[in-house]
Amino acid sequence: MARKLNLRIWRGDATDGGLKNVEVEANEGEVVLDVIHRVQATQMGDLAVRWNCTAGKCGSCSMEITG
Repeated sequence: MARKLNLRIWRGDATDGGLKNVEVEANEGEVVLDVIHRVQATQMGDLAVRWNCTAGKCGSCSMEITG
């Protein structure tokens, strides 16, 4: 079952910017990275996102999100 999430994503650089409100659907079993990728694909095509692995085996997945 999908549910709507309200995210606040920083858009800008180190000297100027602000938090932007984004409404996006999240499905059962998804992780935050899945939802961020959905935002990137559907609402913020220029959102820079880097991540490491996400294979879900060791529990040390990480991501860096740059607005």
